[in-house]
Amino acid sequence: MDGVTRIGVSLEPELLRDFDRIISKKGYVSRSEAIRDLVRDSLAESEWKNDKERMAGVIVMIYDHHTTGIGEKLTGLQHSKMQHVNTTIHVHLDNDRCMEIMVVEGELGHLKSLANEISSIKGVLRCKLTMASQTSGHMHHIGARY
Repeated sequence: MDGVTRIGVSLEPELLRDFDRIISKKGYVSRSEAIRDLVRDSLAESEWKNDKERMAGVIVMIYDHHTTGIGEKLTGLQHSKMQHVNTTIHVHLDNDRCMEIMVVEGELGHLKSLANEISSIKGVLRCKLTMASQTSGHMHHIGARY
């Protein structure tokens, strides 16, 4: 591997065992690969603490479509935030629940606010914002409600 610096890391045996178990379940072929992903995630996390950072991502929500007025509320909210909503995909999950996926773009603070507004609508069962910095390509998610 050209351009790679090797480092040593000291871990307690129990912590290393737990780490090995988790990375094995996730399918990592080496500790180095898993540690690189952890470092990337940590760097990405610092980016999404800056509410002015420009981000792109998706808001995934699941809601009970029988809740009175929920369709109109969601549509109205999307229209009022058109500058951040690029497109939506609507999926019928079963007789009671729908999933909607919104592709969004804008300053992180605005995207967090939009996800929080969606999660506060009566009948929304789950709402999660997953985003990537438009400069680094790192992905991370913020769960607004589970």
